[in-house]
Amino acid sequence: MVIEPLGNGLITTHVTLPAEVGLNQDTILHVTPRVPGIVTKVLAYLGDDVTEGAPLTVVESPQLGEAKIVYLQSIQSQVIAEGELHRQQTISENTATLLDLLRNEPEVDELRTTASELRIGENKGRLISAYAKLKAAQANYARERDLRVKNLSTEADLLAAQEGYNSSQADYLAAFEDIDFTFRLRLQQAEQAANVAASSVDNAERRLHLLGLSDDQVANVAAEPDVNVARYELRAPIAGRIVEKHVTPGEKINDAESIFTIANLETVWLNISVYTEYAGMINEGQTVIIHAGDRTATGVVDYISAVVSEGTRTVSARVVVDNSDRSWKPGEFVTARVETGEVSAARVVPIAAVQTYEGRDVVFVQDKDGIEPVPVRLGRRNDVSVEILGDEIAIGTPIVVQNSFLMKAELGKSAAGHDH
Repeated sequence: MVIEPLGNGLITTHVTLPAEVGLNQDTILHVTPRVPGIVTKVLAYLGDDVTEGAPLTVVESPQLGEAKIVYLQSIQSQVIAEGELHRQQTISENTATLLDLLRNEPEVDELRTTASELRIGENKGRLISAYAKLKAAQANYARERDLRVKNLSTEADLLAAQEGYNSSQADYLAAFEDIDFTFRLRLQQAEQAANVAASSVDNAERRLHLLGLSDDQVANVAAEPDVNVARYELRAPIAGRIVEKHVTPGEKINDAESIFTIANLETVWLNISVYTEYAGMINEGQTVIIHAGDRTATGVVDYISAVVSEGTRTVSARVVVDNSDRSWKPGEFVTARVETGEVSAARVVPIAAVQTYEGRDVVFVQDKDGIEPVPVRLGRRNDVSVEILGDEIAIGTPIVVQNSFLMKAELGKSAAGHDH
């Protein structure tokens, strides 16, 4: 038994309303396949807890298979293009070296010896042959010119030698300019082809990502056996519990239908039905105590609907409730006590201090003669405290605030003894 002096206090006012536990809609994810196909295996079931990335179903998808084939073909094309680019780069470097050598007008034997290590292709033979013919024509023209000066040759022979020299020079310069232009052009074309091939690979890879494949899965496409080319594993995008499942083996699915719903149950929503007469009393930020059997939780109103439901004529208020122990089940009905305010009273006692004796509400007061029941009039109250009206009991008077039922029981025994 605990005795304390009567004093003032605060009484929290509240409204008790019906509520329903629901899924936290901010943590729900509907799982939709990225590609159409036929379900070959179902790997997760209703009620299963899944981790992020866990496989849910296996689907055979021709669309995915085609996308993988395009990706593999683009990789092959890129390898070919890069090989050709490397070849053209080698030819370009060697051709540039040969052209620089020719600009120095070397002897033909020196040219052949130096150029023998340069891998250029048919242009090397064409260019060296034209250069050799030019050198020969040049030497013949010089010889005929000397002979003509000594009158050992005719004018016709000199003109023929000059014409041969001019023709060889024209052929050589034409070959030089053509090869100088051609090797640059072919290198540029090879670079463009390599860029196009790389872009095709990137686009094909993006397509696979759009169809739901991860980086690791794309990287493994080339190593997959042919039988898996159309295989698509639908994986859980988040961790949580499967709360809906709409798929069976052999079923045809498409990218417009959700086949799983996964919810994170770490928190749930408490949807309170607020009757219109209480709507003005409920505000965001108010404390809410939830009761269901022997379970209790506390939360805060974080949202109030601005629309009255046509069917129930109530306003919905929402509380986010911690559910890490999974004790709150979406769909169950509970009672919500919303604390709407606090009032100050001059005389406040615990609810447990008040007993009913001889049909009246009483508290047990301690005086010089002991502890006696004193009738009281009750005012505002909540589940914990109650207001004592009037001034019949002075402030500071000792009151039994705990286990007052023991005093009531003692009075009952005394009354029974007097009856005997």
